[in-house]
Amino acid sequence: MRLNKIRRSQLVAPFGPGALHILEGGVSVVTGGLDGWFRDRSGNPADPAELAKGVLVVREPRLEAPLGVSHFRLAPGPENRAGEDDPELITPVYRFPTWFVCPRCYRMKHSKLTQNGHLTCGDAECKGRRLTQVRFAAVCDHGHLQDFPWLEWVHRSEGSFESCANSLIYEAEGSGSLESIQIRCEKCKKSRSLRGVMGGDFDSTASNPNGWSGLSRFLLSKGDRDATSSGSDDFLCQGKKSWQGDVPDDRCSRPLRAVLINATNVHYADIRSAIHIPPRYRPSRKELAVILDQSGFRQLISICRQAFDDLPAIVGKLRKKDNAANNTLLGDYSDEEIEGVLRGHDEAPPSDSTSDALPEGSRAELEQIIRKDEYEAFLGETDREGRLVLRHVPIAGLPPKLDGFVDRIVAVEKLRETRVFAGFSRLLGTSPDGAPSPAHMLWHRVPADMSNRWLPAAVVHGEGIFLTFSEDRIRQWETHPEVEKHLAILQENQDSCALRYGWDPMKVAPRLVLLHTLAHLLINRLVFECGYGSASLRERLYVSEDPAGPMAGILVYTAAGDSEGTLGGLVRLAEPNTLGRILVNALDDAQWCSADPVCAEAGKAHGQGPDSLNLAACHSCALLPETSCEHFNKLLDRSVILEGAAPSIFGGKCFD
Repeated sequence: MRLNKIRRSQLVAPFGPGALHILEGGVSVVTGGLDGWFRDRSGNPADPAELAKGVLVVREPRLEAPLGVSHFRLAPGPENRAGEDDPELITPVYRFPTWFVCPRCYRMKHSKLTQNGHLTCGDAECKGRRLTQVRFAAVCDHGHLQDFPWLEWVHRSEGSFESCANSLIYEAEGSGSLESIQIRCEKCKKSRSLRGVMGGDFDSTASNPNGWSGLSRFLLSKGDRDATSSGSDDFLCQGKKSWQGDVPDDRCSRPLRAVLINATNVHYADIRSAIHIPPRYRPSRKELAVILDQSGFRQLISICRQAFDDLPAIVGKLRKKDNAANNTLLGDYSDEEIEGVLRGHDEAPPSDSTSDALPEGSRAELEQIIRKDEYEAFLGETDREGRLVLRHVPIAGLPPKLDGFVDRIVAVEKLRETRVFAGFSRLLGTSPDGAPSPAHMLWHRVPADMSNRWLPAAVVHGEGIFLTFSEDRIRQWETHPEVEKHLAILQENQDSCALRYGWDPMKVAPRLVLLHTLAHLLINRLVFECGYGSASLRERLYVSEDPAGPMAGILVYTAAGDSEGTLGGLVRLAEPNTLGRILVNALDDAQWCSADPVCAEAGKAHGQGPDSLNLAACHSCALLPETSCEHFNKLLDRSVILEGAAPSIFGGKCFD
């Protein structure tokens, strides 16, 4: 298969390991596992020391420890080659699905994952017609991916049918519905339509206690045997990891689900992110010690110490190397801090350890620690240099409606965000409190040495507006009985989801619903002023009810892969008069939805949207593109900010 181009950020999301996508020429492929990354065309691995010298290694210690890796890596690109003689590093993909069909005679042919070039039909009348891939595959909720079981489907998993592998005919006629697609075996004359193949639930219910999919229910039915029973002849997931190539199958007994290869539920990327916090906002210098322990810096330090013992000169050499690689790893540190580490005041940890290690805990707990660090950094001193440039804006010019509600405004003129691919799920989105994907789902052979364990990442630079809101006012509002009563249906629906999907229970905090809804409304209003589309803006919520460290903040930001960042169209709106007007307009937008009264009444009655986890919020008023929202467009409700309504923070009844 010839080389194709793809943006390196897309190899984090949406086309990370295990994801299906279409290459130039219409070839469907699955992105390969991490074993095959950073190899040349001959399959030879790149030297880790050479990678460390370039710009491919990314450090974000606050994410490394929770994810169990020593570093992150940017996807390789042509700019990473020091010269024409250096090998070109590639990211592997495998051709999937491996079943093809002739568009003329409709004969099906099975190929292999590593197929090179185009397949053609061998029938004389087809004259070498190019075969096209089928558009169906099969997945399970444990993340496995395999070809649709065409032979088993046609033959109902009965008898021996291996000899029929080259006798299948794919006939699609009529309306294009599944029932109009017939799979026929020329040898044994059996046939079956695809009717019902997409049926079944994702989860266990009273009528479907085992959670069997429509595909599994059919394949494990024989005669009058109960469709939800289990027996030795059940056809379930085979544990195939097609994105890792020809590797041994896992043991799996989950039901299979038939999917279209372009369906959005085939691959949900689990993305973890952190805003870079320069060391001036943190007392620890362990991160600097880890940076200097990278092989490129470590070798240079060793050579310099043997030649001379002048610390300022060594620091100069380190900065020259850092600038030459366009890495700016040392840009946030002063010469004195670097000299301090070189003197041994802060011992560099071993190369297989991680710095600023976070305590063990759930994803939500670790996320709170990361967000708390960022929250405190945004509220810190104004700074005009480095990777996080802040400017505190006075709130004196805000409209009266926002008086006592908006607490602080910070113009984030420059920020750097690291986005890490931590794994993926299929059929269901990633759990809000879940662990990263097991290592064996990303690697065929998990590296034994911690220093060789890494995850794909993308680094983006941008700008934003950070807002905090009155803790006293929010605390008074969220403890009001009317608010708890109003949001009870969201908590019930969230508890049902946790039980149905096997997630850990999660409290639906009123302030989360409030700030999340406000962030969506603000983004929808900012797009008319800042010059960026809604898909280019993102939210980042800072929410905590902990009395010892409460948080009530919103970061609306935009970022791009260019190291120069973005153009300033968003941050210029942070002035009190301008931002105040935009905020008031956003609140006014919540008063009415073009889908009212249906939107308001449906939410109030039973919830609406994904898993019924929204109240008065729909595509006409409060939803955003999926790239902009942290919570999959869930936990939204306009009612909490409707002027005069009982559960609203702007309703007088909550403050009587």
